[in-house]
Amino acid sequence: MKRSSPDPSGTSGKRPRRALKFVLVGHRRMIATIATSSFVGGLLEALFLVMVTRAAFAVADGKHRLDVVSGRSLSLPSALLVAVGLISIRMVLAAYAAWASANLSAGTVARIRGTLSAAFLDSSWDVQQAQQAGSLQELLTTYSGHASYMVSNLAQGVVSAANLVALLGMAVAVNPTGALVLVASVGVLALPLRPLRRAVGRRGDAANRVGMDFATSVNEVSELGLELHVFQVQEEAKTAMGATIERARRAFARYQFIAGLGTTVYTGLAYLAVVGALGVVAASNTTSLTSLGAAMLVMLRSLGYGQGVQNAVLSVAGASPAIDELQDRLQIFTAGRRADAGKPIGKVDRIGMDGVWFAYPNSKPVLRNVSFTIKPHETIGIVGPSGAGKSTLVQLLLGLREPDRGWVLADGRDIATFDRGEWARRVTFVPQAAHLVAGTVAENIRFFRPGVSPEDVERAARLAHLHEEIVDWAEGYEHQVGTHGGHLSGGQQQRLCIARALVEQPDVLILDEPTSALDVRSEHLVRSTLEGLKQRMTVIVIAHRLSTLTICDRIMVIKDGELKDFDTAIQLEQSSEFYREALALSGMR
Repeated sequence: MKRSSPDPSGTSGKRPRRALKFVLVGHRRMIATIATSSFVGGLLEALFLVMVTRAAFAVADGKHRLDVVSGRSLSLPSALLVAVGLISIRMVLAAYAAWASANLSAGTVARIRGTLSAAFLDSSWDVQQAQQAGSLQELLTTYSGHASYMVSNLAQGVVSAANLVALLGMAVAVNPTGALVLVASVGVLALPLRPLRRAVGRRGDAANRVGMDFATSVNEVSELGLELHVFQVQEEAKTAMGATIERARRAFARYQFIAGLGTTVYTGLAYLAVVGALGVVAASNTTSLTSLGAAMLVMLRSLGYGQGVQNAVLSVAGASPAIDELQDRLQIFTAGRRADAGKPIGKVDRIGMDGVWFAYPNSKPVLRNVSFTIKPHETIGIVGPSGAGKSTLVQLLLGLREPDRGWVLADGRDIATFDRGEWARRVTFVPQAAHLVAGTVAENIRFFRPGVSPEDVERAARLAHLHEEIVDWAEGYEHQVGTHGGHLSGGQQQRLCIARALVEQPDVLILDEPTSALDVRSEHLVRSTLEGLKQRMTVIVIAHRLSTLTICDRIMVIKDGELKDFDTAIQLEQSSEFYREALALSGMR
């Protein structure tokens, strides 16, 4: 997927706003509540600092009463008790803000993960296939983590901003001249920090891209464990992985440096602002020592909250590229949602194609003007050289892709008009490589379909010639298949996938070379399974091993994206040069 490079001028400023709008959907009231409680807490903290400062001066001067705010006075013991009450309430409000912020962050990341995963699962097969390997995992972990990080820092920024306003307001009440100078200085501080925020966004974008590449590399290595051992290339793989890790390290270090630089720059500028405010107050000579001490303590405390606001702004800028990517992917998944016309199907008898053309994006047609009809209960073989279009043809029959021209038909009706769920139950598929989930045999046959009963599971296992082996295991149908089916043989995995496809009694069963990786006994069992299904359903088999074709009523020859021949094996020996050559190479003639 083509990514747009960050724009350091005009549009980059829109990215944080777009990201914030996305992560804060439905949470604005919570943010307002956090801000309100923090503002009240800030006022209480500011009043506490004023009272403690003036109490200290009163003790030093031997006084028993002290001025608080606006000419109000309290005895020293009363003032200390009030101070304890103020800080206690302040702690309760701060605890509430922390609780609300934590729930806001956790709820946001859960919502984004749920929305993104649902959109991905609802998207069409071609959209899912176009995604980079490992990208969904990276989006649901690291990128969604950026959303949590953004919300957490945003909430902290709201807390800091509310406290900052409250403290500066109190400082103005105590010492207007110095506080107003400091307030003006805080506004000026934002100007030199704008380029820094943009730089943080650019570095964050670069780090995210490298992180996605790293996730892809990790996924590839985890999937190639067997090959790495077979070819003994672990050292070379470590070198390649090390280079990817180093690229990620450099990108992340640059991002961390520029993000961390904000604190250093802000702190220096903020202290200069305090010095300037103190100079203005000294020059004005209009304040008492007590008021000056209280105001300076409040203003110094406000600098910490100002730094919190600045950190939040930089954090939002740094996380915005990741949130942009989440939104872009979500738009792709949503726009590529599977179409479902929803018409009922009934039983599927004849299935075929009429003038079908199909091409992948930016490539020449894979299928050209393909037309055929398969009759009910026929067993059909599909043969042809690699890249001829066999797998694409099957994906079109399954409704996973739609033709560019022409129609895929069931009993003369366009399958694009059918209910997707019902079509999936009527026309099902067994892939060449068995993909099993960690769980029991029964769970793998049922495969997330709660309506499938134990009786359905056993019936399907019997049809797949797997039941006898299952009951020999101590756990029976509760036998664990292991990670990637590692507790089963290759033949057992393949027949389990056949049982999975048969459990809802389909009308059409399509298999992609079901015997290519099996031993002779397992191949015999699979072929026996397919022969036993001929009276129950239509069977379509992509075959590279021609021995599989002996059970077929007719054989389809696909070459260069065209249907070259479609006839019985006997007739193809006379009419198809490709089929004759394949028979000879396989030793069957």
